[in-house]
Amino acid sequence: AEATKEEGNGLLKAGDFKAAVAKYAEGITSVEPLLEKDPGELGEELQRRATVAYQALRLNSAQACIKCEDWLATIEHAEKVLVIDKDNTKALYRRGLASSMMNTEGRLEQARADFARVATLDPANREVRDQLAKTKDRLKDLRAEEKQRLSAVMSGGLYKEHHAKLGKQQAGYEAEVFRRKEAEEDEISFDDWMKKEKDKAEDAKKKQKEAEEKKRDAEQERVLKETHEQELSRRRETGEEEISFEAWMDLQKAKENERRRSLIGGVVRTDMADLDADERKLLEETKSKGYYHGRLGTVLSDAAPKPQQVQAGELAQAQNGQVGSEWNQAGTWEEKDQTSWVKARLTAWLQQAIVSSQVTLPSGSSATATAKVTKVKSLTGDAQLVWVRKQAKHGYNFEADLSFHFSFGDGKENSFSGSLSIPELVDTVQPSELRVDVRWKGSGPSSEFLPLAGEWLEKLRESVRSQVSAFRDEYLQRR
Repeated sequence: AEATKEEGNGLLKAGDFKAAVAKYAEGITSVEPLLEKDPGELGEELQRRATVAYQALRLNSAQACIKCEDWLATIEHAEKVLVIDKDNTKALYRRGLASSMMNTEGRLEQARADFARVATLDPANREVRDQLAKTKDRLKDLRAEEKQRLSAVMSGGLYKEHHAKLGKQQAGYEAEVFRRKEAEEDEISFDDWMKKEKDKAEDAKKKQKEAEEKKRDAEQERVLKETHEQELSRRRETGEEEISFEAWMDLQKAKENERRRSLIGGVVRTDMADLDADERKLLEETKSKGYYHGRLGTVLSDAAPKPQQVQAGELAQAQNGQVGSEWNQAGTWEEKDQTSWVKARLTAWLQQAIVSSQVTLPSGSSATATAKVTKVKSLTGDAQLVWVRKQAKHGYNFEADLSFHFSFGDGKENSFSGSLSIPELVDTVQPSELRVDVRWKGSGPSSEFLPLAGEWLEKLRESVRSQVSAFRDEYLQRR
């Protein structure tokens, strides 16, 4: 693993970032199985060295991924290190850099928190303070844009765009009708024409996707062949038997399969040095499920408590009344998948979102206005309850799509429906700051009633946020 790390470092310095990522991946695959071995079998010194090598490979791979602008992979590598050492400045800084490049409020909040933590741990680091200031400015701008967007909804700006789009479609249809008439072809209805246009757009999108996949596959094959050539060169230098590309690929697949089957355990916390000058110059700019265990900052010995896997139902209760297994009480990590429970409870809470009261209509008459969520159409994501050193973390990450209905008075002409979308329903975003997008079904209310509708939609948004807050309170009580 240490030799592989040095080869990867050479490729990184040479500017061959993708090849460096591939080389670091080889080292990660080889060292991970060592981390789960019993310390008595492996030896504490060898396990300590394996842990240090593993962290270095993950950190260096994160740096190479930054140069490849692969932000999600960067975050994944950094978080693997932070599981072992939550205050590792390199991992925090790299996750912050990657998160700051993803223009969503949740990611920018993560970047802000990471940079703030590094600034606390390393007060002399001027670059991280600059990054923190930039991230705060971007968060401020993003929230201002969201406020402006909501203002556009209230003023009807989005509906004007919608009507303009319908106007373009109507003009296109009329042009097609005229062309068919001139060519003495059969007539076509607007719905049939729209279907053909949609099919053409989907076909173009499919071809574009296929072209992108073909290009990506070609690039991946090029990187693999280059890595194979480097392996052949190494074997020639060491006098080892050469290996064909096919056999080498089979070997890589076998290593990857073994890596996926393995769990990380028995790792020792290791403090890392601060960012050096070279790394600062280079760095200008996920998540496992199920059961996992690892030692955090403890001394390994034959007397160490044995891991106890969390079974179905509630987390295991230790004999002393504390939550978690003896392994957890010793300062380790246990994770319990909560996705099914969270989806069921979130759905129940969101379906209770409703606002209703008397209003004065533009005509001067009085009516009862009601806005409510009628259905949770989709709720995609996952949730985990994690125990680390007796401390619980209630995590969740979802996207939600809801149906709503708005009415004032009687009659179908006073009744409207649409969809509410919550793109970042995650534990790192406070309910009061949730972004809730709205789409009317059809053309929506007329300009006369649009201000009233906009006011009540904002009240419905607040009701949705209140329901999410109530869900969080319930979730935080879960053990």
